[in-house]
Amino acid sequence: MTIAELLETQASSFGERTMVIYNDQNISYHQCNDFAGRVAGNLKARGVADGDKVVLLSGNCPEFLYCFLGLGRIGAVIVPVNPILALEELLYIINDSDAETLILAAELAPYLPKLREYLPKIRQYFVIGGAADGGADSFDLLLAPVDIPEAGGTEDHEASLIYTSGTTGTPKGVILTQGNYIWNARAMLGSNILYPEDRFLCVLPLFHVNAQVVSVLTPIMAGCDIVLVGGRFNPFGILPAIEKYRITIMSAVPTVYGLLCRMHSAEARDIDSMRFFVSGAAPMPEEIYRATQKVLRKPLIMGYGLSEATCASAVASHLDPVPWNSVGAALRYVNLRIVDADGKDVPAGEVGEILVSGPTVMKGYYKNPEATAEVLQGGWLKTGDLGRFDELACLHIVDRVKDMIIRGGLNIYPVQVEQVITRMPEVEEVSVVGVDEPTWGQEVLAVIMLKEDCTLTEKQVIAFCGEHLAQYKRPRFVRFVTELPKTALGKVRKNELARQFQDVVPQHGGKS
Repeated sequence: MTIAELLETQASSFGERTMVIYNDQNISYHQCNDFAGRVAGNLKARGVADGDKVVLLSGNCPEFLYCFLGLGRIGAVIVPVNPILALEELLYIINDSDAETLILAAELAPYLPKLREYLPKIRQYFVIGGAADGGADSFDLLLAPVDIPEAGGTEDHEASLIYTSGTTGTPKGVILTQGNYIWNARAMLGSNILYPEDRFLCVLPLFHVNAQVVSVLTPIMAGCDIVLVGGRFNPFGILPAIEKYRITIMSAVPTVYGLLCRMHSAEARDIDSMRFFVSGAAPMPEEIYRATQKVLRKPLIMGYGLSEATCASAVASHLDPVPWNSVGAALRYVNLRIVDADGKDVPAGEVGEILVSGPTVMKGYYKNPEATAEVLQGGWLKTGDLGRFDELACLHIVDRVKDMIIRGGLNIYPVQVEQVITRMPEVEEVSVVGVDEPTWGQEVLAVIMLKEDCTLTEKQVIAFCGEHLAQYKRPRFVRFVTELPKTALGKVRKNELARQFQDVVPQHGGKS
C-alpha cells in the first residue's frame, strides 16, 4: 500500500465524513482525496514526473496535506522544509535536493527574487494563499479539475526527502519510502487503542515526520479526524482548542507541555475529552511530567524515534503501568537492540547504543553513500542514541552518543545532569554540553534559561548539583542565557551552544 492508496481507500469507506478541520472549515475524506489527486494531476500536466522532487516551504495548512498525501500518485517526492530557516539554510537544502518545483506560503513570496537568483534548478514556483506574481503561479491552479492519475507505485517508491535538523552539522536528506510511512502508521495504530470517534490535534509542524505519521497518517488509518492548527505557533491556543473541538489525542514535545502547565488558566479548562497525551522528539524532564499529571490530569506517554526510522520505533501505551520515563517496548514490525562499542548486545539494565531494524528504516541519505554506510550496517540502523532495556523489555532513553561527555575517562550523560538542574524552581530550561579542557579532556557546562523575575548564581547551581550528583558529573561551569537555540521541533542545538561557550575554560587548564 502507498500513502495515496491509503487515502483513496479511506475516502471510499468514509466519504463525506470529516477528515480535517482547519480554521473551522470541514474537509471530508472524499474532498481531501479529490484535492490531493488534483494537485498530483496538475503537477503531472506541468511536467512533474516519477522521481522528481517538489519542495514544500509552508506552515500547516490543507494545501500541505494535499501535497503530502497526493504526490505519490505520480511518483513525485515531497521535500518538506522548515519555512523559518535562514535564507542560507533554505538555499542549501533546496539546491541539495535537486528539486525543480517549489511550493511556498504567501508570506514567503517576498523571497522570490532571491530564490530565483540562487536556485537555478527550480523551473516553476507556486504560491499558497496568494496571487501569482513575480513569475510564480497561484497554488489554486493546482486545485483545478483535471484527470486524476491512478494511485500507482509500490511501497519501494521514494515518498519524501526529510532533511535532518543539522544539530550535529550540515543537514542530510533522509530518503523515506511509501512503505516506510505505511508500516510506521500501522505500527502506531497497534501501539494504543484508537477509535474512529477519536479526534487528533495536530500542533506540530507538518514538515516534520512526527506530525506526518502520528498526527496525520495514523488517524487517517484509524478513520479519525484531525484538527489542524496553522499559523504561528501559539501555546495559549492549545487548551482552548482541546476544549472547543473535544480533542481526544495530541502529540507534542516536552517544551509544549511545560508551557501548558504553567498557564494560569490551565486547570480551569475543560479537557475531559482527552484520552491521553503523547510526547516525543526530546527527553521528558521529570518536573514537566509531574506537572502534567497535576495540572492536565490525563495520561502522558512517551515515544522514541528518529527521522531515519521514519518516526516512532517505540511508544508506551496509556493503559500499561510502565515507568513514567520509559518509551515502552518496540513497536510491532520494529526490532530494537542495545549494543556496546563492539556491536555486542548488552544485558538488561546496561547502557548502549540503540539499533533499529524493520520496514520503517530509511532507504539511505540522499547523495551521501559514506554517511549511509556509516549508519546502516548489517541490516540495522545505528541511531547514535544511548538507551537501556528494563526487566520488562521497555526502552529508556539515556542520551545521544555524540552528546555524551567524557571527563577523565568517565562517561557523563547530559540528560541526567539536566534532570537534576530542572528541579530548581528558578530554572525554566537547561542544556548541558561538554567543553574541551586540556587536563580532563572535557568539562561539564550547564547553560540555563531562568524563569521570569528569578535569579540564580553559578555557585548555587553547582552546590545544588553537588547534593544530587557524583562529583565528576557536577557542572564545572554555569552560564545564563535569555533563550536557548532550538530546532523547529524544540530540540536544543547543542553544537551551537558548545561553539558559543567554547572559551569558558581558562587557558591555563582546569582543576579537579
